[in-house]
Amino acid sequence: MLRNYLKIALRTLWKQKGITAINVLGLAAGMAVCLLVGLLFWDQVTHDDFHPDADRIYRVTTGMEGNSRSFASSPAPLAPTLRKDVTGVEAATRLTQTQRNVVIDDQGYKARGLFAEPSFFELFGFDLDTGNPEEALSKPYTVVLTRDFARRLFGDANPMGKTIRLAEVGPFTVTGVLDRETYRSHLAFDALYSFPTLEQTRPDQLTDWAGTAYSYYTYLRLEKGRVATSIGKSLQEIRRQRLPPATNKDVRIQDFHLQALADLPLSSAQPNEIATGMLPAIVGYFLGALALLVLVAAGFNYVNLSTARSLTRAREVGVRKTVGAHRWQVFGQFVVEGMVVALLALGLAVLFLQVLVPAYNQLWLVEQIRAQIAIEPGLRLYGAFVLFAVGVGIVAGLYPAWHLSKFHPSRVLKASGQSKTPGFTWLTPRKGLVVLQFAVATVVIVTAVLIYRQAEHMARAQVSFRTDNIVHLDLQEAPYRPFQREARRLPGVKRMAAANNVPFNGTLSFATLRSDRLGKPIERAVYYAVDHEFIETLDLSVVAATGEFSESRFERGQDVLVNETAVEALGFETPRQALGHSLTVEYDTTQQAQIGAVVQDFHLSFSWAKTEYPVVFHYNPSQFDVALAQVTPGRTQAVPEALGRTWSQFDTVNPLKARFYQEVVRKRYAPLAEASRILVVVAGLAVLISCLGLLGIATYTVQTRVREVGIRKALGATVGNLVTLLSKNFLGLVGAAVVLGLPVAWWVNRLWLQGYAYRIDLGVWPFVLSAAGLLALALIAIGSQTVRAARIDPAQTLRDE
Repeated sequence: MLRNYLKIALRTLWKQKGITAINVLGLAAGMAVCLLVGLLFWDQVTHDDFHPDADRIYRVTTGMEGNSRSFASSPAPLAPTLRKDVTGVEAATRLTQTQRNVVIDDQGYKARGLFAEPSFFELFGFDLDTGNPEEALSKPYTVVLTRDFARRLFGDANPMGKTIRLAEVGPFTVTGVLDRETYRSHLAFDALYSFPTLEQTRPDQLTDWAGTAYSYYTYLRLEKGRVATSIGKSLQEIRRQRLPPATNKDVRIQDFHLQALADLPLSSAQPNEIATGMLPAIVGYFLGALALLVLVAAGFNYVNLSTARSLTRAREVGVRKTVGAHRWQVFGQFVVEGMVVALLALGLAVLFLQVLVPAYNQLWLVEQIRAQIAIEPGLRLYGAFVLFAVGVGIVAGLYPAWHLSKFHPSRVLKASGQSKTPGFTWLTPRKGLVVLQFAVATVVIVTAVLIYRQAEHMARAQVSFRTDNIVHLDLQEAPYRPFQREARRLPGVKRMAAANNVPFNGTLSFATLRSDRLGKPIERAVYYAVDHEFIETLDLSVVAATGEFSESRFERGQDVLVNETAVEALGFETPRQALGHSLTVEYDTTQQAQIGAVVQDFHLSFSWAKTEYPVVFHYNPSQFDVALAQVTPGRTQAVPEALGRTWSQFDTVNPLKARFYQEVVRKRYAPLAEASRILVVVAGLAVLISCLGLLGIATYTVQTRVREVGIRKALGATVGNLVTLLSKNFLGLVGAAVVLGLPVAWWVNRLWLQGYAYRIDLGVWPFVLSAAGLLALALIAIGSQTVRAARIDPAQTLRDE
C-alpha cells in the first residue's frame, strides 16, 4: 500500500510542477533555518556530556550584595574546604585563569591558560594522549599542553619533558599532552599549569576568602544518591563560618549556589564567566522563535495550496471512494504526499545549510564566545534530519488530508461540471491563513526596520567622544614612558595618551570618594587612571576648570578631574562651585587631591538603560593598561605598522596588539546590529514564502477561471476589468492582513523600545513604507498571473466549448 501511495504522490507532484516547486522551495527555506537552530541547540546541550557522571557535577557560584545575578567565580579556599568538611562531596577541584604569554627562545605565544589542581583529571573526563593524569599536575612548575598548542610551540617534535616559560612566573616542564579539540567543553584552554605552583608563588592568596572571590572557580561531584539541596545548606554554613561580617565587608558575599554542569548551555550570562562556547539563553530562544516563524509560514503555504486544489482533487477522491477506498486510506494518501514534499524539501534545505552555517559562524557574538557549529556528516545526523522532515510533512499534511478525505463521492461527482464542489464551499480557513501570513510578515518587517534604526540611533546617541583616527593599544610588558616618547616622533602620530581602561572597552573599575561635605562616601565612582593627554585625545568637553589647573599639577597628583554627575553627587549645584574642593580617592592607594576641572558627562559603556556614574580621572601610571594614539587623517594604515616596529624595541616577547578604537566601540553594538540583520533576513524569507504562496494560489485560481475569463473577454471586458476582477479578492486579503498587522507591530515595538533609555520615536514612516512595500510585492505576485490570463485570446480558451 505504501508503495502505491508513493507512486501516486510522485505522479501528482510531477503533474503539477509549479505548485510542487513553490511548496518545496518554501518548506526548504523554513526547514533550513530550523535545522540550523537544531544544530545549534544540539551543539549546546552536548557540551560536557563526555565527563564521567556528568549529571553529578556542579559548579559553585557566588551571590554578591547589590547584584541580581550570581558570579561564576568563588573563593580560592572553598574547594579544599568542601573536600575536607562536607559530607557527600565525592571530588572537588579549583581553577583560575591566566592570560600570560608562553615564551620559548624569546618568542612570545598567546595562550589561554588555567591553573588546575591534580584532581582536575579525577573530576573531568579529559584523557591524556601522553602522560600520567595522576601525576601530570601534582608537582610545582609542570604543565599539560593541548595537542594543537604543543604543535605551535614545538612542531612535530615530542613535547614531553621540554621546558616552556610562563611570562613573569617561570619555567614549566611539559608532563602531558591532550587533544582538546575532540571534546565539547565549556572550559577552553591551551595549557593547564599545575596548581602547586601557586602554593609556592601565592600562598597567602590561596587562603584568602574575601579577596579571591572574583578570580577562582570551584567544581565538585556529588556522591551517588546525594541531592544538591543538602550540599547547599553546607555551603551557607561555610559562608557564615569563614566569612564573618568583619572579613566580608569589602566583597559582601551573600551566599553560594550550586549550578549543574548540564545547566550551563543556553543559560543567562553570569559575571566573571569562564565558560566559552555557551550561547546566551535569550539569543538561543530568539533564533528558535524566528526559525519556527519561518517554518510555520512555509507550512501555511502547503496547507493553502493543498486546499486550494480541492476542486480537482475532489473528483479524484470521489472516484476512489466509489471503487471502495475507505476514508482512512484516502487520508493516508494525502499525508504521504505531504511527507514526500517535505523529503524533497529536505534535500534542498541541506544545500541551504551549506550557506547558512558559515554565515552563522561569522557573527560577531558567535566568534566572541566561540560558539561555532559544524555539519558533521553521519547516519545519526542525517537520520535526525529525515525524521524531522517526515514530522514536518505529517503535520503540514494533516489538515489537507482531513479536508480532502471527508468529501462524499455522490456529492463531488454530481458537482463535477460546476465551478465549485459542495466540499469546497468553506474557504474561511484558507483565507484566514493568507491573512495571518501577511499580518506576521508585516510585524516582522516593521520590527526589522525599527531594530536597525534603534541600533544606529544608540551608536550616535551614546558615543559622545572622538573615536575616529585613534589606534587602541594594549600595554603589556613594555615600559610605557620610553615607548610613548619614541611613538610621538613617528610621522602621523599627533598625540599619545594612556589609561587603565577606555570607554566602551571591557568592565568598569570603581573607586571610593570621600568628602567633608558627605556623611557617607561615594562607593561606586568609576575610576580612570589617565595621563594629562587622555581628555584631549578623546575630545572630552571640560565645562569648568580652576585658574591654576595644569598638566604638571595633574601628574603630580595635586588635581583630579570629575564629571558632572560626580559634582551633583558631592552636593554642588554647579560645576564651578566644585572647583578647588578637597577629595579623597581610594583605589589601590588612598590619595587626597583637589578638583581641578569638571568634564561634561559622557557614556561609559553600551547601556540599555540610562545609567550615569560619578567619574574621577586620576593620574596613576602604575595602573596604565591601554594607550591611545591619535593619528593624522590619511595615515591610519601606515601608523599602526610603525608603532609595531617601535614597540618591538621595548618588548621582544609580546607582539603589539593594536586596533582602531572606532572598531572597538562599534563591536559593542554588534549584537543589536546583528539582530537587526538576522531579522531582515527572516523578514525577507517570510515575505518571500508568503508571496510564493499567494502566487501559487493566484496561479491555480486563474487556471480554474480561464473559461470565465474567455467568456467575459468575448463579451467586451477589457484587460483592466479582468485584472481587477481576478485580483481584488487577493488584494483584499493582503490589505486586511496589513490593517491587522500594523497595530500589532506598533504594540510589539513600543513594548521592547521601552527598555531603552535612548530610543527612537516610532513615527509613521516605518509603518507606511513597510505596508506599501508588502502590498507592492503582493500586487506583483498576483499581477504576474492575472495580467497573463487577461491577455489570452478567448478563441483559444473557448475552442473546446
